[in-house]
This record gives sequence, C-alpha cells and structure tokens, in this order.
Amino acid sequence: MSYSADYLIQKRKDKWNELHDIDYDKQFRAAVAKEIISSPELLSEIKRYPEKLVELVFIVVDKNQQTMPFFLNDVQHDFIDTLNKAIEDFKDGLITEISLLVLKGRQQGFTTLITAYQLACSILNKNFQGYTLADKSDNSEAIFQNKAKFPYGQLPDSLKPTEKFNNRKQFLFEKLNSSWAVDTATKDVGRSRTVNFFHGSECAFWKDGISPIQGALGEAFTKNCIKIYESTANGYNDYQKMWDS
Repeated sequence: MSYSADYLIQKRKDKWNELHDIDYDKQFRAAVAKEIISSPELLSEIKRYPEKLVELVFIVVDKNQQTMPFFLNDVQHDFIDTLNKAIEDFKDGLITEISLLVLKGRQQGFTTLITAYQLACSILNKNFQGYTLADKSDNSEAIFQNKAKFPYGQLPDSLKPTEKFNNRKQFLFEKLNSSWAVDTATKDVGRSRTVNFFHGSECAFWKDGISPIQGALGEAFTKNCIKIYESTANGYNDYQKMWDS
C-alpha cells in the first residue's frame, strides 16, 4: 500500500499532538524515509511539492528553544500556495519569470521556511543550485548553521545524499550535482555562479542596495529561476521602490 504525503503529514501531526515526544517523532521520520525510498509515487509527489518533505521529516527549533516537527503555520502555507501558483503559471506560459516580493512581519518564519524549502530541493533534485544572500555576514552564517545545517543533521541518514562539501556556508552533494550556499550581499557577490533558486533575505537592509547585486547576479539566474526577495520594512530604499512598483 502506498501512502500520500498529506496522509503521512497528518499522521505525524496527530502523533505529535498526542505525545509531544521528539524521540518517537525521530522513529516516525525514519519510517517515513523508508516509505519515500520504496514508493515512486510518494517520491514523485514530494519532488513536485518540496514543502511536503519539510513537513514529513524536517525539525525546527521553536521560540522556546524546543526541538519540534516542522509544520507550516498559516502564513507559511499562504506563501507556499502563492509560490506554487507562480510555478504553475510559469510552466503554462502565463508569466515570464517567477519572482516574489515579501514584506514580512517579524517572527513569521519566512527565512526558516525558504531555507528548508531550498534544502529539500537540493536533496531531491539533480543539478539544483540554490543561493541565499543575507544583509550581514553573521546573519548569513546563522541562517546556514541554525536553519539549514542543524535540521539537515537531524534527517534520517537514508535521505542524506553523498556530500562533497558541508561547511559553514555551503552544501554540495556530489552525485546529485546539487548545492545550496549562503553569502553576504555585496555588489560583487555571485559572479560566475549558476542559480535556479535565489533568496534575498532582509534585502531592505543590504548595504549596497538591491540594484547593484541584481546586476552582478543577472547572468547567474537561469530562465526558470525562482527569485524571492523578503524583508521587514526599512524606510526608503531599493526594496521600498520595488514594493511600490
């Protein structure tokens, strides 16, 4: 019998609500990993919708510093719905690029979600090239260490690809030829890269603004690149102009 991702996600939620036991959840995640590996239908579903892999096997540290399953909140679900519609519209030729602008409130979990989504893409797909830019170097390292490296370390071993690099700012999975990296937003960043998923974090706070960095990265973006610019408000700047337009 093959289970759908939605069915297994609901089972994980039910067990978590019943037990609140992270050790039991670890056992559940290991069982789900076996199901993913053995079921072509389930694997195909989560490749199409990487957010479902997040809710199936990812963990997150909450505001109370407690480790718990990564279940999307309402704001995150709304964002994913918007992203999925944009992807479908691009495939259908209704839009010419996938570019989303997010003016966010604090503590809504956008960076956490987008980081997990990119990580899911990098372990599910060949030739995926994800890239995140943050406003400051300590923020870029915090994104990688806290929102990517720790959750990745908690994944079932059977879902972890063969690693070539796993350092402070980059995952590179050799056999998949997929990678995800973080860096600090400067006007010369990203040259000579190929990028098919770009995340600009807190881009209203980028020291050099957005335009010079877009110029530097312009050749790096593939035609189907998903571009997400998110930030809290920070007065009048490139981000504010993008939002107004």
